[in-house]
Amino acid sequence: MSKKTQQFELMLPKGMRDLDPVDKLLQNTVVDAIRDIYERYGYAPLETPLVERMDILRAKFAAGDDSDVSKEIFQVTDQGQRELGLRFDMTVPLARYVAMNPTIKLPFKRYAIGKVFRDGPIKLGRYREFWQADADIIGVPGAMADAEGVMMAADLFRKLNLDVTLYVGSREILRELMDAIGIDETLRGKILIALDKLSKIGRKEVAMEMQKAGLDAEKSERLLTVSDCKGSNAERMSELRKTLQESSGMLRIKEVLELLKDVPNVVFSPSLARGLGYYTGFFFECFLNKSEITSSLVGTGRYDNMIGGYLGGEQEFPGVGISFGVSVICDALRENGEGAKKSLTRVYVVPVSENERSYAIETAQELRQGGINTDMDLLGRGIGKNFAYADALGIPFVVVVGEEERAKQTVTLKDMASGKQETFPREDLLKNLG
Repeated sequence: MSKKTQQFELMLPKGMRDLDPVDKLLQNTVVDAIRDIYERYGYAPLETPLVERMDILRAKFAAGDDSDVSKEIFQVTDQGQRELGLRFDMTVPLARYVAMNPTIKLPFKRYAIGKVFRDGPIKLGRYREFWQADADIIGVPGAMADAEGVMMAADLFRKLNLDVTLYVGSREILRELMDAIGIDETLRGKILIALDKLSKIGRKEVAMEMQKAGLDAEKSERLLTVSDCKGSNAERMSELRKTLQESSGMLRIKEVLELLKDVPNVVFSPSLARGLGYYTGFFFECFLNKSEITSSLVGTGRYDNMIGGYLGGEQEFPGVGISFGVSVICDALRENGEGAKKSLTRVYVVPVSENERSYAIETAQELRQGGINTDMDLLGRGIGKNFAYADALGIPFVVVVGEEERAKQTVTLKDMASGKQETFPREDLLKNLG
Protein backbone atom coordinates (compact mmCIF):
# COMPACT_ATOMS: atom_id res chain seq x y z
CA MET A 1 0.00 0.00 0.00
CA SER A 2 1.52 3.29 -1.08
CA LYS A 3 1.83 6.12 1.38
CA LYS A 4 0.77 9.57 0.24
CA THR A 5 3.12 12.41 1.05
CA GLN A 6 2.03 16.00 1.04
CA GLN A 7 3.99 18.13 -1.42
CA PHE A 8 5.09 21.61 -0.39
CA GLU A 9 6.37 24.42 -2.54
CA LEU A 10 9.14 25.68 -0.31
CA MET A 11 9.13 29.40 -0.92
CA LEU A 12 8.48 32.58 1.03
CA PRO A 13 5.49 34.87 0.57
CA LYS A 14 6.32 37.63 -1.90
CA GLY A 15 8.09 40.53 -0.27
CA MET A 16 9.06 38.53 2.84
CA ARG A 17 12.50 37.15 3.64
CA ASP A 18 14.43 35.05 6.11
CA LEU A 19 17.28 36.65 8.01
CA ASP A 20 20.20 34.26 8.43
CA PRO A 21 22.59 34.81 11.36
CA VAL A 22 24.80 37.17 9.33
CA ASP A 23 21.84 39.35 8.37
CA LYS A 24 20.27 39.21 11.82
CA LEU A 25 23.54 40.18 13.51
CA LEU A 26 23.76 43.19 11.21
CA GLN A 27 20.15 44.10 11.98
CA ASN A 28 20.84 43.82 15.71
CA THR A 29 23.81 46.17 15.27
CA VAL A 30 21.57 48.76 13.58
CA VAL A 31 18.75 48.38 16.12
CA ASP A 32 21.19 48.69 19.03
CA ALA A 33 22.69 51.84 17.50
CA ILE A 34 19.24 53.40 17.03
CA ARG A 35 18.12 52.44 20.54
CA ASP A 36 21.28 54.01 21.96
CA ILE A 37 20.60 57.29 20.12
CA TYR A 38 16.97 57.38 21.27
CA GLU A 39 17.82 56.75 24.89
CA ARG A 40 20.53 59.42 24.81
CA TYR A 41 17.84 61.90 23.82
CA GLY A 42 15.52 60.84 26.65
CA TYR A 43 13.02 58.48 24.96
CA ALA A 44 11.48 55.46 26.75
CA PRO A 45 10.23 52.22 25.10
CA LEU A 46 6.57 51.44 24.34
CA GLU A 47 5.22 48.24 22.76
CA THR A 48 1.92 47.97 20.87
CA PRO A 49 0.30 44.98 19.06
CA LEU A 50 1.14 43.95 15.50
CA VAL A 51 -2.60 43.86 14.76
CA GLU A 52 -4.97 46.82 15.04
CA ARG A 53 -8.65 47.32 14.27
CA MET A 54 -9.16 48.30 10.64
CA ASP A 55 -11.18 51.39 11.54
CA ILE A 56 -8.24 52.61 13.64
CA LEU A 57 -5.80 52.14 10.74
CA ARG A 58 -8.05 53.65 8.06
CA ALA A 59 -9.33 56.66 10.00
CA LYS A 60 -9.27 59.79 7.83
CA PHE A 61 -6.82 61.46 10.22
CA ALA A 62 -4.57 58.32 10.13
CA ALA A 63 -3.87 56.55 6.81
CA GLY A 64 -6.89 58.14 5.12
CA ASP A 65 -8.70 56.62 2.15
CA ASP A 66 -6.72 58.63 -0.43
CA SER A 67 -3.21 57.54 0.59
CA ASP A 68 -1.28 54.74 -1.09
CA VAL A 69 -0.62 53.10 2.27
CA SER A 70 -4.36 52.71 2.90
CA LYS A 71 -4.46 50.41 -0.13
CA GLU A 72 -1.41 48.48 1.13
CA ILE A 73 -2.76 47.36 4.51
CA PHE A 74 -2.59 43.59 5.08
CA GLN A 75 -6.16 42.73 6.05
CA VAL A 76 -7.09 39.89 8.41
CA THR A 77 -10.30 38.69 10.06
CA ASP A 78 -10.50 37.04 13.47
CA GLN A 79 -12.92 34.22 14.38
CA GLY A 80 -15.52 36.80 15.37
CA GLN A 81 -15.38 38.18 11.80
CA ARG A 82 -13.96 41.49 13.04
CA GLU A 83 -11.98 43.43 10.44
CA LEU A 84 -8.37 43.81 11.51
CA GLY A 85 -5.14 44.83 9.82
CA LEU A 86 -1.40 44.47 10.34
CA ARG A 87 0.12 47.76 11.43
CA PHE A 88 1.71 49.69 8.55
CA ASP A 89 3.70 52.02 10.80
CA MET A 90 4.29 52.74 14.49
CA THR A 91 2.67 56.17 14.56
CA VAL A 92 -1.00 55.17 14.29
CA PRO A 93 -0.71 52.62 17.15
CA LEU A 94 0.99 55.30 19.26
CA ALA A 95 -1.83 57.75 18.55
CA ARG A 96 -4.38 55.12 19.50
CA TYR A 97 -2.45 54.39 22.73
CA VAL A 98 -2.29 58.06 23.76
CA ALA A 99 -5.98 58.54 22.91
CA MET A 100 -6.78 55.60 25.21
CA ASN A 101 -4.57 57.15 27.92
CA PRO A 102 -5.32 60.90 27.59
CA THR A 103 -4.07 61.78 31.08
CA ILE A 104 -0.54 60.66 30.24
CA LYS A 105 2.24 62.97 31.47
CA LEU A 106 3.37 65.40 28.76
CA PRO A 107 5.66 65.71 26.99
CA PHE A 108 5.55 61.99 26.28
CA LYS A 109 8.71 60.79 24.54
CA ARG A 110 8.59 57.15 23.45
CA TYR A 111 10.41 54.86 21.05
CA ALA A 112 9.19 51.63 19.46
CA ILE A 113 11.21 49.16 17.40
CA GLY A 114 9.58 46.26 15.55
CA LYS A 115 7.98 44.87 12.41
CA VAL A 116 5.46 46.66 10.21
CA PHE A 117 3.72 45.41 7.07
CA ARG A 118 2.71 46.93 3.72
CA ASP A 119 1.26 44.98 0.83
CA GLY A 120 2.89 47.25 -1.74
CA PRO A 121 5.43 47.16 -4.60
CA ILE A 122 8.82 45.55 -4.03
CA LYS A 123 12.26 46.86 -5.01
CA LEU A 124 15.81 47.03 -3.64
CA GLY A 125 15.54 48.26 -0.07
CA ARG A 126 11.74 47.84 0.07
CA TYR A 127 9.93 44.78 1.41
CA ARG A 128 6.40 43.95 2.55
CA GLU A 129 7.54 42.95 6.02
CA PHE A 130 10.17 45.26 7.45
CA TRP A 131 11.42 46.77 10.65
CA GLN A 132 10.89 50.34 11.75
CA ALA A 133 12.43 52.12 14.69
CA ASP A 134 10.32 55.09 15.75
CA ALA A 135 10.62 57.85 18.30
CA ASP A 136 7.88 60.41 18.95
CA ILE A 137 7.30 63.48 21.08
CA ILE A 138 3.71 64.07 22.12
CA GLY A 139 2.66 67.42 23.60
CA VAL A 140 5.27 69.80 22.11
CA PRO A 141 4.09 72.03 19.25
CA GLY A 142 7.28 74.00 18.56
CA ALA A 143 10.28 73.83 16.23
CA MET A 144 12.56 72.37 18.91
CA ALA A 145 10.69 69.05 18.75
CA ASP A 146 10.71 69.15 14.93
CA ALA A 147 14.46 69.67 14.77
CA GLU A 148 15.31 66.98 17.32
CA GLY A 149 14.46 64.14 14.91
CA VAL A 150 16.83 65.51 12.27
CA MET A 151 19.58 65.82 14.88
CA MET A 152 19.08 62.19 15.92
CA ALA A 153 19.19 61.04 12.29
CA ALA A 154 22.41 62.96 11.66
CA ASP A 155 23.93 61.41 14.81
CA LEU A 156 22.98 57.89 13.75
CA PHE A 157 24.25 58.10 10.17
CA ARG A 158 27.49 59.64 11.37
CA LYS A 159 27.83 56.73 13.79
CA LEU A 160 27.14 54.20 11.00
CA ASN A 161 29.40 56.04 8.52
CA LEU A 162 26.65 56.48 5.91
CA ASP A 163 26.81 59.39 3.45
CA VAL A 164 23.31 60.89 3.33
CA THR A 165 21.34 64.04 2.56
CA LEU A 166 18.51 65.12 4.88
CA TYR A 167 15.59 66.74 3.03
CA VAL A 168 13.17 68.82 5.10
CA GLY A 169 9.78 70.05 3.97
CA SER A 170 6.49 71.39 5.28
CA ARG A 171 2.92 70.26 4.70
CA GLU A 172 1.84 73.66 6.06
CA ILE A 173 3.76 75.46 3.28
CA LEU A 174 2.22 73.16 0.67
CA ARG A 175 -1.26 73.99 2.00
CA GLU A 176 -0.44 77.69 1.81
CA LEU A 177 0.80 77.30 -1.76
CA MET A 178 -2.39 75.49 -2.77
CA ASP A 179 -4.42 78.24 -1.11
CA ALA A 180 -2.50 80.88 -3.07
CA ILE A 181 -2.89 79.01 -6.36
CA GLY A 182 -6.57 78.28 -5.72
CA ILE A 183 -6.50 74.47 -5.73
CA ASP A 184 -9.82 72.98 -4.67
CA GLU A 185 -9.85 71.32 -1.23
CA THR A 186 -11.36 68.12 -2.66
CA LEU A 187 -8.35 67.59 -4.94
CA ARG A 188 -5.57 68.25 -2.47
CA GLY A 189 -5.10 64.75 -1.10
CA LYS A 190 -4.46 63.29 -4.56
CA ILE A 191 -2.35 66.30 -5.58
CA LEU A 192 -0.03 65.80 -2.60
CA ILE A 193 0.28 62.09 -3.33
CA ALA A 194 1.32 62.96 -6.90
CA LEU A 195 3.74 65.67 -5.76
CA ASP A 196 5.39 63.22 -3.35
CA LYS A 197 6.50 61.18 -6.39
CA LEU A 198 8.40 64.06 -8.02
CA SER A 199 11.89 62.72 -7.29
CA LYS A 200 10.85 59.22 -8.38
CA ILE A 201 8.94 59.72 -11.65
CA GLY A 202 9.84 63.25 -12.71
CA ARG A 203 7.99 66.49 -13.29
CA LYS A 204 6.21 65.52 -16.52
CA GLU A 205 4.67 62.37 -15.02
CA VAL A 206 3.65 64.20 -11.84
CA ALA A 207 1.93 66.89 -13.90
CA MET A 208 0.03 64.19 -15.78
CA GLU A 209 -1.07 62.58 -12.48
CA MET A 210 -2.25 65.95 -11.17
CA GLN A 211 -4.27 66.62 -14.29
CA LYS A 212 -5.70 63.09 -14.16
CA ALA A 213 -6.80 63.87 -10.59
CA GLY A 214 -8.73 66.88 -11.89
CA LEU A 215 -6.29 69.80 -11.59
CA ASP A 216 -6.03 71.97 -14.69
CA ALA A 217 -2.68 72.25 -16.49
CA GLU A 218 -2.06 75.90 -15.57
CA LYS A 219 -2.45 75.32 -11.83
CA SER A 220 -0.42 72.10 -11.83
CA GLU A 221 2.41 73.87 -13.68
CA ARG A 222 2.30 76.78 -11.26
CA LEU A 223 2.43 74.50 -8.21
CA LEU A 224 5.34 72.54 -9.66
CA THR A 225 7.25 75.69 -10.62
CA VAL A 226 6.95 77.25 -7.17
CA SER A 227 7.50 74.09 -5.10
CA ASP A 228 10.31 72.66 -7.24
CA CYS A 229 12.55 75.72 -6.97
CA LYS A 230 16.34 75.23 -6.95
CA GLY A 231 19.41 76.66 -5.23
CA SER A 232 20.55 76.92 -1.62
CA ASN A 233 18.13 76.76 1.30
CA ALA A 234 18.19 80.57 1.50
CA GLU A 235 17.52 80.89 -2.24
CA ARG A 236 14.59 78.49 -2.06
CA MET A 237 13.11 80.39 0.88
CA SER A 238 13.53 83.62 -1.05
CA GLU A 239 11.74 82.16 -4.08
CA LEU A 240 8.81 80.98 -1.94
CA ARG A 241 8.45 84.40 -0.30
CA LYS A 242 7.44 85.79 -3.70
CA THR A 243 4.23 83.79 -3.33
CA LEU A 244 3.81 83.33 0.43
CA GLN A 245 5.50 86.37 1.98
CA GLU A 246 6.23 85.66 5.69
CA SER A 247 3.43 83.13 6.16
CA SER A 248 3.13 81.02 9.30
CA GLY A 249 4.52 78.00 7.44
CA MET A 250 7.50 80.02 6.23
CA LEU A 251 8.23 81.32 9.72
CA ARG A 252 8.08 77.81 11.18
CA ILE A 253 10.42 76.24 8.61
CA LYS A 254 12.78 79.22 8.97
CA GLU A 255 13.01 78.51 12.71
CA VAL A 256 13.64 74.80 12.11
CA LEU A 257 16.39 75.52 9.56
CA GLU A 258 18.01 77.94 11.99
CA LEU A 259 18.08 75.23 14.69
CA LEU A 260 19.65 72.83 12.17
CA LYS A 261 22.26 75.24 10.80
CA ASP A 262 25.15 73.20 12.24
CA VAL A 263 23.82 69.84 10.99
CA PRO A 264 25.53 68.89 7.69
CA ASN A 265 23.68 68.04 4.45
CA VAL A 266 20.29 69.47 5.41
CA VAL A 267 18.37 70.56 2.30
CA PHE A 268 15.03 72.40 2.31
CA SER A 269 12.82 70.72 -0.31
CA PRO A 270 9.50 72.61 -0.78
CA SER A 271 8.13 69.89 -3.09
CA LEU A 272 8.61 67.14 -0.51
CA ALA A 273 5.08 66.02 0.30
CA ARG A 274 5.18 62.65 2.10
CA GLY A 275 2.39 60.33 1.00
CA LEU A 276 0.63 59.83 4.33
CA GLY A 277 -2.36 62.06 4.91
CA TYR A 278 -1.88 62.61 8.63
CA TYR A 279 1.06 65.03 8.39
CA THR A 280 0.17 68.61 9.29
CA GLY A 281 3.45 70.54 9.28
CA PHE A 282 7.18 69.86 9.25
CA PHE A 283 8.58 66.56 7.98
CA PHE A 284 11.79 65.21 6.51
CA GLU A 285 13.25 62.28 4.60
CA CYS A 286 16.79 61.02 4.19
CA PHE A 287 18.43 59.44 1.15
CA LEU A 288 21.83 57.93 0.48
CA ASN A 289 24.25 59.79 -1.74
CA LYS A 290 25.77 57.86 -4.67
CA SER A 291 23.87 54.64 -4.04
CA GLU A 292 21.70 52.20 -5.97
CA ILE A 293 19.31 52.25 -3.01
CA THR A 294 16.65 54.85 -3.69
CA SER A 295 14.34 54.24 -0.72
CA SER A 296 14.30 56.71 2.14
CA LEU A 297 16.31 55.61 5.19
CA VAL A 298 14.28 57.67 7.62
CA GLY A 299 11.24 59.87 7.70
CA THR A 300 9.62 62.10 10.25
CA GLY A 301 6.64 64.33 10.40
CA ARG A 302 4.37 66.48 12.53
CA TYR A 303 0.85 65.13 13.03
CA ASP A 304 -1.00 67.51 15.33
CA ASN A 305 -4.53 66.27 14.55
CA MET A 306 -4.36 62.48 14.69
CA ILE A 307 -4.63 61.83 18.43
CA GLY A 308 -7.30 64.47 18.89
CA GLY A 309 -9.16 62.94 15.95
CA TYR A 310 -9.44 59.63 17.80
CA LEU A 311 -10.95 61.60 20.71
CA GLY A 312 -13.53 63.34 18.53
CA GLY A 313 -11.57 66.60 18.44
CA GLU A 314 -12.16 67.24 22.15
CA GLN A 315 -8.45 67.47 23.09
CA GLU A 316 -5.29 68.65 21.32
CA PHE A 317 -2.19 66.47 21.33
CA PRO A 318 0.52 67.89 19.06
CA GLY A 319 2.92 65.18 17.93
CA VAL A 320 6.05 64.77 15.85
CA GLY A 321 7.90 61.55 15.12
CA ILE A 322 10.90 60.00 13.44
CA SER A 323 11.00 56.56 11.84
CA PHE A 324 14.16 54.75 10.77
CA GLY A 325 13.81 52.03 8.15
CA VAL A 326 15.95 49.31 9.74
CA SER A 327 15.87 47.00 6.71
CA VAL A 328 16.98 49.64 4.24
CA ILE A 329 19.73 50.87 6.59
CA CYS A 330 21.00 47.27 6.74
CA ASP A 331 20.97 47.16 2.92
CA ALA A 332 22.98 50.40 2.89
CA LEU A 333 25.58 48.95 5.25
CA ARG A 334 25.87 45.82 3.10
CA GLU A 335 26.37 48.03 0.07
CA ASN A 336 29.27 49.62 1.98
CA GLY A 337 30.77 46.17 2.51
CA GLU A 338 29.75 45.79 6.15
CA GLY A 339 27.79 43.05 7.85
CA ALA A 340 30.15 40.10 7.39
CA LYS A 341 30.05 39.07 11.07
CA LYS A 342 28.88 35.44 11.33
CA SER A 343 29.03 34.86 15.07
CA LEU A 344 29.14 36.75 18.35
CA THR A 345 31.29 34.03 19.90
CA ARG A 346 34.69 35.30 21.04
CA VAL A 347 36.19 32.05 22.34
CA TYR A 348 35.69 28.48 21.12
CA VAL A 349 36.72 25.75 23.60
CA VAL A 350 37.92 22.43 22.18
CA PRO A 351 38.40 19.30 24.36
CA VAL A 352 40.91 16.96 22.70
CA SER A 353 39.02 13.86 23.88
CA GLU A 354 36.05 12.81 26.01
CA ASN A 355 38.38 12.66 29.03
CA GLU A 356 38.76 16.46 28.87
CA ARG A 357 35.08 17.26 28.32
CA SER A 358 34.33 18.14 31.98
CA TYR A 359 37.44 20.29 32.17
CA ALA A 360 36.42 22.04 28.92
CA ILE A 361 32.93 22.74 30.32
CA GLU A 362 34.45 24.22 33.49
CA THR A 363 36.69 26.43 31.35
CA ALA A 364 33.80 27.58 29.17
CA GLN A 365 31.64 28.36 32.20
CA GLU A 366 34.40 30.45 33.79
CA LEU A 367 34.68 32.47 30.59
CA ARG A 368 30.91 32.97 30.36
CA GLN A 369 30.71 34.07 33.97
CA GLY A 370 33.54 36.48 33.19
CA GLY A 371 31.43 38.11 30.47
CA ILE A 372 33.07 36.40 27.45
CA ASN A 373 30.81 34.97 24.72
CA THR A 374 31.96 31.36 24.63
CA ASP A 375 31.02 28.26 22.64
CA MET A 376 32.57 24.79 22.66
CA ASP A 377 32.80 21.70 20.49
CA LEU A 378 29.74 19.48 21.02
CA LEU A 379 30.48 16.90 18.32
CA GLY A 380 33.82 15.51 19.44
CA ARG A 381 35.58 16.49 16.21
CA GLY A 382 39.32 16.62 15.69
CA ILE A 383 41.36 19.74 16.42
CA GLY A 384 41.87 20.52 12.73
CA LYS A 385 38.16 20.47 11.98
CA ASN A 386 37.45 22.61 15.04
CA PHE A 387 40.02 25.19 13.97
CA ALA A 388 38.43 25.27 10.50
CA TYR A 389 34.97 25.70 12.05
CA ALA A 390 36.09 28.59 14.26
CA ASP A 391 37.86 30.23 11.32
CA ALA A 392 34.77 29.91 9.09
CA LEU A 393 32.64 31.70 11.71
CA GLY A 394 35.24 34.38 12.38
CA ILE A 395 35.72 33.37 16.04
CA PRO A 396 38.88 35.16 17.15
CA PHE A 397 40.19 32.73 19.80
CA VAL A 398 40.27 28.96 20.29
CA VAL A 399 41.08 27.35 23.65
CA VAL A 400 42.39 23.78 23.43
CA VAL A 401 42.35 21.53 26.49
CA GLY A 402 44.03 18.15 26.29
CA GLU A 403 45.28 15.57 28.77
CA GLU A 404 48.31 17.67 29.74
CA GLU A 405 46.28 20.86 30.17
CA ARG A 406 43.78 19.04 32.37
CA ALA A 407 46.53 17.50 34.52
CA LYS A 408 48.33 20.84 35.00
CA GLN A 409 45.17 23.02 35.15
CA THR A 410 46.37 25.00 32.13
CA VAL A 411 44.88 25.96 28.75
CA THR A 412 46.32 26.50 25.30
CA LEU A 413 45.05 29.69 23.64
CA LYS A 414 45.31 30.27 19.89
CA ASP A 415 44.81 33.68 18.30
CA MET A 416 43.12 32.83 15.00
CA ALA A 417 44.17 36.07 13.30
CA SER A 418 47.91 35.89 14.05
CA GLY A 419 48.23 32.13 14.51
CA LYS A 420 50.08 32.72 17.80
CA GLN A 421 49.57 29.93 20.35
CA GLU A 422 50.42 30.04 24.07
CA THR A 423 49.91 27.76 27.10
CA PHE A 424 49.40 29.22 30.60
CA PRO A 425 47.44 28.56 33.84
CA ARG A 426 43.68 28.51 33.37
CA GLU A 427 43.28 31.17 36.08
CA ASP A 428 45.14 33.60 33.76
CA LEU A 429 42.83 33.00 30.76
CA LEU A 430 40.55 35.99 31.31
CA LYS A 431 43.56 38.25 31.79
CA ASN A 432 45.13 37.05 28.53
CA LEU A 433 41.89 37.71 26.65
CA GLY A 434 42.03 41.34 27.72
